[in-house]
Amino acid sequence: MPQEPDEDFLMHEESVLARLSELSGVEILWCDDFYDGDIDGLARWEGREFWFAGVYPLDRRPRRYVLHEIRASDVEAASALHRRLGAYADAARHGRLDSTQEQAWDQVWASRPDYRRAPAVGWFTA
Repeated sequence: MPQEPDEDFLMHEESVLARLSELSGVEILWCDDFYDGDIDGLARWEGREFWFAGVYPLDRRPRRYVLHEIRASDVEAASALHRRLGAYADAARHGRLDSTQEQAWDQVWASRPDYRRAPAVGWFTA
C-alpha cells in the first residue's frame, strides 16, 4: 500500500481527477517544489497563467497535475516569492548564506501559498 503524501508537499489526492477533464497544451513555466519532478508552480494554458499542483502518488509517469484558476495579483505574488526562493537557493549553492539568511529562507519557504482550494479548471500530464 502506498504511503500517504508528505504533508510538506502541497499536493492533491488522486480522487480529485474523477471530477475534472484532462487538458492539453499546458506549459509549465516554473516550479517551487520539486521531488524527482515538478510538484507545484505556475503554468500557462490558453494564454493565461494558472497554478498547478501535483497529484499523489509522485511515482506515476507521466506525472499528473491539477490546474487552478488564480487572480493576476496571486500570479504576481507567487512569482515574486518564486524569485526570492530562487535567490536564496542560488546564494546557498555558492556558499553565501549565513544563519540569519537561512532562517529567512525557511520563513519564505513556509509562507508559500496553497492554491489547492482555488477553482480547478482541469488536469494535465507532464
